[in-house]
Amino acid sequence: MADPQKAPTFKVTVITVVRNAEKVIQALFNSVRQFKTSEVEFIVLDGASTDNTVNLIKQNEDIIDTWISEPDKGIYDAMNKAVNIARGQYFLFMGADDQLLEDFPQIIPLLKDDHTVYYGKVFFHSAVYTKEIENDYRLTKTNICHQAIFYPKSVFEKYSYETQYVKCADYVLNLKLWGDPDFKFEYHDCLIANFPEGGFSTHTEDVLFEQAKPQLFKQNLNGSAYFHYLYKKQGLVKALKQLLFN
Repeated sequence: MADPQKAPTFKVTVITVVRNAEKVIQALFNSVRQFKTSEVEFIVLDGASTDNTVNLIKQNEDIIDTWISEPDKGIYDAMNKAVNIARGQYFLFMGADDQLLEDFPQIIPLLKDDHTVYYGKVFFHSAVYTKEIENDYRLTKTNICHQAIFYPKSVFEKYSYETQYVKCADYVLNLKLWGDPDFKFEYHDCLIANFPEGGFSTHTEDVLFEQAKPQLFKQNLNGSAYFHYLYKKQGLVKALKQLLFN
């Protein structure tokens, strides 16, 4: 048995959770292969695929440090499992239909503080997407793209993905981190990943998140951002009433 004290450590762990993605996952593997170094760990958690996905994983084992195929309770449950076995200092989550892009290796030396969430840009809808989140209100309008974020390990020592949110658990996590004084966010003008349209997030509605969203904004963002959100959504009178009586 290997000595656990001699187990390798990595600067970044790239985590992919997948189920039945035989048509797209090889492109992800090809992109990881371009940037796989001794600093980069690659973990794949397969949710008991019934197509050819597991065979493709086996064909690419030379770039995969750990892979598991077993049933899970959804994407975020699998991500929580992956975090528990990851050995990197920072975690980047990539979908089976995503690809790493040219600035991925450029951002790695910039990851220095273990309580800073670093993020960059992605290519989405034929355009570069994700600018710096300059204030709390911006987070009521848009999430930071999951494929652009490098979470320090310390995030998951305090939090986990809340699996009741089937599509937006990463948005919930970002809101909580934004409002947590133990963490800060830092933007870098780096193109991290290609995030194509058509995956799970495109076709899935998160009803529970939509119901919880106002309260999440209220709890984790400043009062001005919360009021601005209510004003844009409900108008001035209703926004004032909600602030006064809720």
